[in-house]
Amino acid sequence: MSLHGVIQRWKPRIAARLPARYRQGKMPYAFFFAVMVIGVMLTYAVISPYPYATVMFGSFAFCLFVLLVLVNQGFSPNWAIHLGTGLGALILFYAVWVSGGVHSPRLAWLLILPLTPFYMISRRAGFFWLWAALALQLVMVVSNHLGWVHAFETGMAHVLSSFVTYTLVTCVLIVVPLMYDHMYRQALEESRSHQRELEARRQELEHASAMREHFIATVSHELRTPMNAILGFNALLLARVEGKPEALKVLNHTRQSADHLMTVINDILDYSQLQTGQLVIQPETFELRSITGYAFELFWPRVKSMELDYRIELDEALPTWVHTDRHRLMQVLVNLLGNALKFTHQGSVVLRVQWENPGVLFSVTDTGIGIAPERQAQIFNRFSQADSDIQARYGGNGLGLAISQKLAHLLGGDIGFESELGRGSRFWLRLPLTAAQAPAHPLNAIKSEVHTREMAWRFLIADDHPVNRLLVKQVLQNSWPQSQILEAADGAQALQCLRDNTVDLVLMDMVMPVMDGIEATRTLREVFAPPVRHVPILGLTANVNPVDLDAFRQAGLSGVMLKPFEPAQLCAKVEQLLLTRA
Repeated sequence: MSLHGVIQRWKPRIAARLPARYRQGKMPYAFFFAVMVIGVMLTYAVISPYPYATVMFGSFAFCLFVLLVLVNQGFSPNWAIHLGTGLGALILFYAVWVSGGVHSPRLAWLLILPLTPFYMISRRAGFFWLWAALALQLVMVVSNHLGWVHAFETGMAHVLSSFVTYTLVTCVLIVVPLMYDHMYRQALEESRSHQRELEARRQELEHASAMREHFIATVSHELRTPMNAILGFNALLLARVEGKPEALKVLNHTRQSADHLMTVINDILDYSQLQTGQLVIQPETFELRSITGYAFELFWPRVKSMELDYRIELDEALPTWVHTDRHRLMQVLVNLLGNALKFTHQGSVVLRVQWENPGVLFSVTDTGIGIAPERQAQIFNRFSQADSDIQARYGGNGLGLAISQKLAHLLGGDIGFESELGRGSRFWLRLPLTAAQAPAHPLNAIKSEVHTREMAWRFLIADDHPVNRLLVKQVLQNSWPQSQILEAADGAQALQCLRDNTVDLVLMDMVMPVMDGIEATRTLREVFAPPVRHVPILGLTANVNPVDLDAFRQAGLSGVMLKPFEPAQLCAKVEQLLLTRA
């Protein structure tokens, strides 16, 4: 076994028997070194031939013992080492002075004088005592040159003490570095152990983060699935209650409550994706006035029951087409408008869109409750609202503005506000937008008309939830009364249906038992023969995880829509895919 192994084995047992102050860190080594020096001094007190040796070396050993006791009672170890080293320097200087000066073998002890401060305190302390030892040697040389010291005595009486001096100095010169080497190895092992603990902790945190993202994605999917049916059937019923004010009022309240719930779900999911860097911007060219107007009109059902001056003001110089992420721009505008309406019960809420050439400035000005000056600094913090009772009085989750700020930065712009308590607020969004060329194939309008209403299309709906299949079936039949609609509860049934029937378009869910939509789509594209292989597939899913969505697209989708969807948007997308194939 190596010396390091022996020390490592016996050190804990010996350290456990030491006084409490000497059990941790470098203190065991300082204790052992002090005991060793005491032993050396007592040895010199016995074997030295000089008459002063017994008193001088014995007194030094006693002083070191007193310092050990004082340190155990709370005295500073560093000061104790300095005091012990200084006292040792004086004892050595006197011993060398009376025994021949530079010719005395006891001068060798000055070699180890700086070692203890260097290893136990710091490099600075070690260099200080190094210069002190060199100064003492220089003084001794001068003293010898001037004849101030006694001549060196020879003879057998000095052989034993000289031999012990050189032997002990040689041993100490190797023992002290060995002690330091052991301390270094111990510190290195502790550092590696700490690194291993940190790595294990990092892996735990990554696993917890992954589980959190999985949990959020799962919860989002499970919430979006029933919300798809709620919002979808609500939209279908709204189209059938024209002229029935009471029914219309109930359905509008239902829609508002469902929209609010979807906002909470989307905010939590979006913030999670923003924190992990998974949310990316998907720019496209679109009509600025159309999207701004749609965001404004989303709140008309709520405003109709309020006595508010709710209006939009569009700068005539605004460009027709711009290029940015249409969905994220609308999300920020809806957040700002929703907040303004939530905190404004009388007066006005105005959405203004101004052209700054270049750039567009969106602003929402209200006459609501305003924000106190001391609360304004935290208004964009997550889970933060202006006052502690705001959530109880007005609702909300405190994520909307935090998400809006991050989205504004992702879009390359900035967001801010001015507010006065009791007099209202003005939130603004500035984006570096420029005029863009009209796309060759403009996107369908949000509320587009179906132009192939009389066509007898054949659709296949693959979804494991019967209510979702019923909703999609109802939407398709409302727009294409002559169509024939087939259903499948999983991917395997969908593939079997495609083997037995010819269809014009497949509406495929992603998450299904037996065989999911990703595998079913990939199998259709790779295994089936034309023309079935090329049938359009529209993915319909409540799973918004970017990795899963990308895998779904890569499997061979013709397009994808997230649940819950607007019936008009679904029909527009379906018709676009059908006409593209034709």
